[in-house]
Amino acid sequence: MEKKILTSRRCVICAAGPVNDTNSLIPLLRKDDWVIAADGGIHLAKKLGLDIDYIIADFDSIQREQAFNTGAPVSELPVKKDDTDTMAAARLGLKLGYSDFLLLGASGGRLDHTFANFAVMNFLIKNAAKAILADEKNIVQMLLPSKRIVDPVENAHFSLLPYGGCVDGLYVRNAEYELENALLSPDFPLGVSNKFIGRPVEIEFKSGVLLIFISKD
Repeated sequence: MEKKILTSRRCVICAAGPVNDTNSLIPLLRKDDWVIAADGGIHLAKKLGLDIDYIIADFDSIQREQAFNTGAPVSELPVKKDDTDTMAAARLGLKLGYSDFLLLGASGGRLDHTFANFAVMNFLIKNAAKAILADEKNIVQMLLPSKRIVDPVENAHFSLLPYGGCVDGLYVRNAEYELENALLSPDFPLGVSNKFIGRPVEIEFKSGVLLIFISKD
């Protein structure tokens, strides 16, 4: 497989989770995205009007001919394996040199699959990549310790939750509920349902792994 000449340096992974309102996802896409369909993610990619660049599948949710009829290269995975299809797609994207990932169809169905895709995001950020998961009502980003500006989103809340342990030294500024040197722990959802107040929110933390959810009801 030839290495693609990267332009946007973003890899879009379409997974097999349910998406009914594709119109909510289309504004997130770029013309030069490189698209991997993970098994049944073929259906989502087609609904979004995307050209599929690569397919990874164990064929538990699509037929082989559906994959090969796309004309895209196909990697067939064994059904019994350690990696999920989405994880295998993330590994491929990293191998090809991508450092920016958007996961679609990675939530909204089975809760264990959604949680597994948070693990995929964690794998990506620990390999120095940016990882965002989006569905019809949510955009989720996972971060290592850093400073981040979050622009206000109309008719949305934002939540800050720790992943895999505590988040310490957390500062939240320009929000309805501000925090100074706070600790987020996995046993108390302190950071849920904060509100924008019309200014960019400043977020900074010193340790841990932070999930930022921007969610619409």
